[in-house]
Amino acid sequence: MKIVVWSMTPFSGRKSTNLLLLALQSVMKEGGEQVVIHADGSGSGPEHFLLSGSHRSRMMKQKEFGVEFLCKWLHCQKVTKEMIKNASYTFAEGRLHILPSGKEGFYKRNEAEAIKEVCAMMQIADTMFQNVWVELPAGESAYSQQILANADYVIVNLSQSPCEITKLESLSKLPHTFFVIGAYEQCNIYTLHNLEKLFPELKGRCGVIPYHRGLFSACCAGYAEQFFLRGIIPGERKCSSFFRKVENAYEIWKEGREVLCEEKEKERETAGI
Repeated sequence: MKIVVWSMTPFSGRKSTNLLLLALQSVMKEGGEQVVIHADGSGSGPEHFLLSGSHRSRMMKQKEFGVEFLCKWLHCQKVTKEMIKNASYTFAEGRLHILPSGKEGFYKRNEAEAIKEVCAMMQIADTMFQNVWVELPAGESAYSQQILANADYVIVNLSQSPCEITKLESLSKLPHTFFVIGAYEQCNIYTLHNLEKLFPELKGRCGVIPYHRGLFSACCAGYAEQFFLRGIIPGERKCSSFFRKVENAYEIWKEGREVLCEEKEKERETAGI
């Protein structure tokens, strides 16, 4: 399944972190290989939170992996699963592959071509991996809208700000969309309960992931995977409330995803495919 993660407002709600947590949760719960396409040339993505020291420096300086690198191969030959994995950084015992974005100029030189190539990469990867997660630049743009249109499922990352909640009115009725409130605070007026009262269509389509200082520190140091493992290794589970919230958000999204899969299967049967 092609899952696009997007925010309405830049620097709002920790989009990259939440994508990473959901992808790792999918690895843990379903066991299949996941690939993350970081298709935002101007922002740091989930790979930054998993790499430290010289690995991070190499990625920033050499740019020899990732989306831009793989798109060049699209013009030369048929892309294989091994090519995608070789162009990625791999984590979670070989089950999570992340394609860094490449240079910002790749997306700005010819936006129409970048859209075409990222969409083609999504389609190809969807035939090879259990889930394809795509991180987009926040905010409205032709680039983001075209790639959102090619998604099977959209995850909209929110913050609890009045400005963002105002924009939510135009999105909450869209089908096949899940909402994650990042850096969630229960003491904020825009709690999940209150938002579901304001927008009843959010019920069953919205999860929360709280801010956690330990996770933030781990991300800054490049040890996000190790932090996540603390929540699943027996006897090591700490910050259990935080991990329960992540798991709950994932389960709500998974339930909606399974409904969509059933709908698609019925459509194929009706069409005689």
